[in-house]
Amino acid sequence: MILIPVFQLRLRVMKTSSEDFFKRHSLGHDRLADAVAPSDVFDRQFGAQLAAWEIKQHQNFKSRFSGTKYQIQGFVHLTQDTRMILITPSPWLLEGEFALFSSDTEPPPDGSFVEISGRFVTTRPAGTPKSPDIRVLYVDEHSTLPEDYLDNIEPPMNLRNFSALLFENVGMAEASKRVFARLFMSSPPLQDNVGGLSAGIQAIASNSQVKRLLSFIRGILPPTLRGRWNAKHNVRGISVLTPRMWRLSIGQLRRQTAEALCLKRFDPRGFREVSLGVLTDSTTSSLPDIPLALAHEDFWVEMKNPAHLQLPVLKSSITYQMLFPKISQRTIDAGTKYVLAGLEDLKESFALDDASLARGHLLDADIKGRPLSTIRLAQSSARGWWNDKITAKDVKRSWSHILEPALKEFIELTELQNGLDAAWGKDRPIHKFNTKILRALRKLDTGKKGDLGPTLEEIAAEAGVERHVAARELLAMKDSGALYEPRNGHYRLV
Repeated sequence: MILIPVFQLRLRVMKTSSEDFFKRHSLGHDRLADAVAPSDVFDRQFGAQLAAWEIKQHQNFKSRFSGTKYQIQGFVHLTQDTRMILITPSPWLLEGEFALFSSDTEPPPDGSFVEISGRFVTTRPAGTPKSPDIRVLYVDEHSTLPEDYLDNIEPPMNLRNFSALLFENVGMAEASKRVFARLFMSSPPLQDNVGGLSAGIQAIASNSQVKRLLSFIRGILPPTLRGRWNAKHNVRGISVLTPRMWRLSIGQLRRQTAEALCLKRFDPRGFREVSLGVLTDSTTSSLPDIPLALAHEDFWVEMKNPAHLQLPVLKSSITYQMLFPKISQRTIDAGTKYVLAGLEDLKESFALDDASLARGHLLDADIKGRPLSTIRLAQSSARGWWNDKITAKDVKRSWSHILEPALKEFIELTELQNGLDAAWGKDRPIHKFNTKILRALRKLDTGKKGDLGPTLEEIAAEAGVERHVAARELLAMKDSGALYEPRNGHYRLV
């Protein structure tokens, strides 16, 4: 017999019970991936608040040539002084070194990755006579660098692990979870259209539960990435323009906002990329890239404190958006043809009229409609798997595995709800009934006078649920007055 000392056993139990959830979903390159910090995006400065690649950029940010001459590599931020820029190690930071150009030299454009060299001097910014003097690098030479900083970026959590991290406490179909995870990855701008991804929820599930989900997702993001930002930041007394790179809007969707982002594909607020995760109604449900129908029996939310996810999700999200997967015009054309054929098949299989393909309608065959939605999905997926190129196969997969199934589910559940609303009235609590049972009944009940209706066994088989589950749900629907039992074990909808 081998005896294990009590203290050793306790250590093993403690190690197992305190196993960090984040370590199960990360690649292990960021030892501080699980740190919790309340800071906003552009206020991060130290250690755990920075992504691993940002720390590497810090290490290469400033070097000394000789004597008083220095060299800086970083990202450009414009300031109130047209001759002065702020250089930072990361585009997601607003702390670095100021650089001053001579009056006959044009500073590099905002957001560019540059290398500058010169000597530090003390000066007072133009237009601020009462401000104290600040230290700036007076530029002797400068150049725009290729995007080789991407070589310092190790892939963040992949799509599957990121989704698992976000939705450990949410009961929802895996496909829907992956759609919401892609919102955090966004998609880059394409063909002069704003980037980002949008998902609209038409809920047969309880609206209050859906709102709990949206509140949880909203709480994960810091204020700036939710679109609450100051146009300018004060950095050591200098006004610096706040970058408008990406925001995620969560909640309700006004028709005007939906049309701007989903139809016209531009953001009035001026962000490069905008993602939407919104609860839609009959006037906005067909506009987002991906319409999601959440059914009652497959959906639940166990609320946790979203602040504990804020920093790891933030570091992964800003990392995804450093990658701009390349896609050729040939791939876009091939993907568009494939999607158009799929849209025609959907129109015919659901007996929809031609108007369903029109701009802003359910299927939307315009290039800025479902074809572009599919390409945006492929771009977001590429970021999620850290691929720098998109092929026609990737676009086709995004249609066949994500958008087409979502459209089918959405159409089926919308038709079901519309039919029941017409039969029962809109006040009946449809969201309390099992959607699978409702679908099975609608399919099996012939509606003929004198027909006894399908049996319990037939309904359970059609719905794909256990017999006892079907019996429980049918009893609840019977008590609610949604169906009747003309003969024992036979059921018909009212």
